[in-house]
Amino acid sequence: MITIGRHMRVVLAVVAVAVAAGCASDEQSAGSASSPGSDTAADSAASGAPPEPVVTPVVGSVMFDPTPFAGSDGDTHLVYEVTLTNFTPTDATVSSVRVLDAAGDASLESLDASAVAARLKPVGRPVSVTPGAPEGYSNILGGGQVGTLFLHVTLPGGATPPAELIHEVAVRVTGPSGEQTITERIAPTEVDDRTVPVLGAPLRGERYIAADACCDAVRHTRAMLPVNGAPELAQRYAVDWEQADAQGRIYVGDRRDPSSYQIFGDDALAVADGTVVASRNDLPEQTPGTYPEGIDIADADGNNLVLDIGDGFYVNYAHMQPGSVRFAPGDRIRQGDVIGKVGNTGNSVAPHLHVHVMNGPSFLASQGVPSVTHRFTITGRVASTAAFDAAEGEGVPLVMAPGAPTGERTDEMILDQNVVTFAAG
Repeated sequence: MITIGRHMRVVLAVVAVAVAAGCASDEQSAGSASSPGSDTAADSAASGAPPEPVVTPVVGSVMFDPTPFAGSDGDTHLVYEVTLTNFTPTDATVSSVRVLDAAGDASLESLDASAVAARLKPVGRPVSVTPGAPEGYSNILGGGQVGTLFLHVTLPGGATPPAELIHEVAVRVTGPSGEQTITERIAPTEVDDRTVPVLGAPLRGERYIAADACCDAVRHTRAMLPVNGAPELAQRYAVDWEQADAQGRIYVGDRRDPSSYQIFGDDALAVADGTVVASRNDLPEQTPGTYPEGIDIADADGNNLVLDIGDGFYVNYAHMQPGSVRFAPGDRIRQGDVIGKVGNTGNSVAPHLHVHVMNGPSFLASQGVPSVTHRFTITGRVASTAAFDAAEGEGVPLVMAPGAPTGERTDEMILDQNVVTFAAG
């Protein structure tokens, strides 16, 4: 019998030795794309023998297999997360990451140290602040610390996504002979080739803004929560729909009055045929301008509805007006039916319609999955999240991105800050 404590001490000692060996290997190979011992592994694979084990200071796994989808920019996207764990007792600095096609080693995405720092969120408090990184993010994991690396891989439109991905990670750690860099290959994952749901419009009209949408808006895409003992990211592909008037203003008049907002009271529409599995209709409007304090997690979505659209897909609608939700659990509804009116209930700072698709009926204890909208027209794109925040918070007109692509789109995901028209019918 192996005693776990004794065995772990051996492993940590081997990690220290591997760090030193890895440094020599990296210096000799001048940036080799392989972990220490990979030649032995290749020889073993060729002979049919199992590969030699290689001790690596940082290990990783993909939390939820990525599903490719067509974006409204014409490209194909994969959005997913890699959980990284530093198995050493000292800091580990992730200096680069490459996403590779596991079958042929083609590089699909490359992140340098600053890009890693903007995407790696350590659990708890970062041990070191990386200059220029968002608050709470760092490319340094403390001894024994876990972090989530939020990845977004973009492929040219029409390209066939690989069947499997693997991640090449360069890690700098301190070993017996000082600071060392080891290059590892970790977190192999299959690409989920399921057909994503094609949905109808959630609203009807013009100048709707896809706020905090895919693929790098942190408020939703990185809203990972520990739920029922597991990390869940139900809002991975969520959208907060808001609307501007002809002058590009989200609200006119008193910011604290929900009726000042262009979208307030608009009809929320069923995006597909389905069966209602949950709904709520009794929560009051919140005062716009600030988030409510002390709100219970059960009330966070405000007046809401969850729709089972089949094939394991569920659609969550949130923040609708009190008394406006028209359906109850068990009701069958049709695509295009009015399910409620846009409000400002629950954990909301301004009237909007929150929509996301997930793989289970719980608005939190599920994983977010991608979907595409069947038909819409892009009329522009807001210049940035900061420009949107200024319009929502100060009532100033939206600043638009010059030269942004416009036109009709079919069966694509509406990406962050695009302004769209949903035609009637």
